[in-house]
Amino acid sequence: MITNRELVSRVVSGARALTKDGAIRWRYVLSIARTKAKFLTAQKLDEMTLFKEEGIKTPIECFPMEWVKTKDCGIIEFKLCNRLMKSCCKLPDILFSKNGPGIVRVTNVDESTTYTYITANDYTRLKKRKYINPNARYFTVRDGYLYCPESRAELLEVVVIAMDKDAAEATSSCCNKDFSCKNAWDAEFVCPERFLDLIIQDTISEVANFYRTSVPDVNPNLDEHQKTQTVQ
Repeated sequence: MITNRELVSRVVSGARALTKDGAIRWRYVLSIARTKAKFLTAQKLDEMTLFKEEGIKTPIECFPMEWVKTKDCGIIEFKLCNRLMKSCCKLPDILFSKNGPGIVRVTNVDESTTYTYITANDYTRLKKRKYINPNARYFTVRDGYLYCPESRAELLEVVVIAMDKDAAEATSSCCNKDFSCKNAWDAEFVCPERFLDLIIQDTISEVANFYRTSVPDVNPNLDEHQKTQTVQ
């Protein structure tokens, strides 16, 4: 996988060759690239073609859950369940598709129990069946929180598809995790490997077009090297 620093460096080099401008903002470039990657990745998530690609998955160890009263959870459909667990914090900024959230897997910490995604409406219909599997476990997402009806697990292992891996990993409650010294530029740029070149080229084109049309050339008589030296 490529880092944010490496991707932006490639884009800036390509855009400078087209615009002759040395003052391209790196954060702007990263924002454009992430937007393009998110759009393309969400499209492929709809097609159910991403779950075998390891590079875009982020495991969250020790994702904390807490018991909440079903009458206070705000989800009418869950009032039929006997016990409800809700995540202590919001999920990271994961992708969503027409098939549901970009959550690859949810298990308990020893991976002996797997939770299956279900909508609140489907859960209501499930509970009304005459025969159901009492050992089956489910999860859903509402307002950014993870909910697990009929569960007692206070810690879960969650694997998500999120564009910011560091932010996703930071939701872990594991005491051996240290995210304070990480440099965001050295974090992985999340994107399916097969689409990386396309995203880089599209980002170069958009960035170059922006600087050609929006940034005035205040030093028209200087060459590119001299312009770079004048940037503060």
